[in-house]
Amino acid sequence: MENTSIDEKFLGLTLFALVPNITEFMNAISFALYGNIVLSLEIGSAYALQVALLQIPAMTAFSAWCNWNKVEEARFTFTLIFPRWDIMSVLFSVFLLTYTYQEGKSNYFKGSILILSYLVLMAGFYCAPVGQTASTFGF
Repeated sequence: MENTSIDEKFLGLTLFALVPNITEFMNAISFALYGNIVLSLEIGSAYALQVALLQIPAMTAFSAWCNWNKVEEARFTFTLIFPRWDIMSVLFSVFLLTYTYQEGKSNYFKGSILILSYLVLMAGFYCAPVGQTASTFGF
């Protein structure tokens, strides 16, 4: 990663977030094509719930355990203090999830909104300055 111009966060949000779960996403798409929108939406929200309840606490605990009493490694410790752009993208994602769930059905317009919003968020993460922390945003 040191020899490339791609930010680690951008790579994590695109490649590492999509590739391991491609089978779940393909199942959700196939269920949606056969008219079972509720099950398709449930697959997507279950994945988000898995990340929120299992993966993030596990990463935080593992990072704190591995970097215990290592002052020089403290900048690599995963904390729950995020930059402003990350918080705004999470709030925007929650808004989009409630917008999609509110009727319990979907159409091409909602699907295109979700795809375009993902592309806008990825463009924002790609164009964001590299190495910003919460302290550079004034927190």
